[in-house]
Amino acid sequence: RTDRNLVEDLFADRHVQVLCATSTLAWGVNLPAHTVIIKGTQIYSPDQSKWVELSPLDVVQMMGRAGRPQFDSDGEGIILTK
Repeated sequence: RTDRNLVEDLFADRHVQVLCATSTLAWGVNLPAHTVIIKGTQIYSPDQSKWVELSPLDVVQMMGRAGRPQFDSDGEGIILTK
C-alpha cells in the first residue's frame, strides 16, 4: 500500500509522467491522466481456465481516467487489441 501511495503522489505531482499498470492496478488507482492506453482487452479467468474479454463497463471505467474535466480540457483513450 505504501508503494502505491508513493507512485500515486509522484504521478499527481508530475514527477512521473508515464505509468504502466496491470488491469488490476488500473481498477484500483484514482489517477487522472490525459491519455489512457489499454493494451489488450482480455484477462485470464482462473475460474473458467481461459482468457475472457473485459466487460464494456471495465473498459469504460479505465478510459474514464482520461481527460477529467477538473484536470484537463480533453483526453484520449486508445485501445490496442487483436
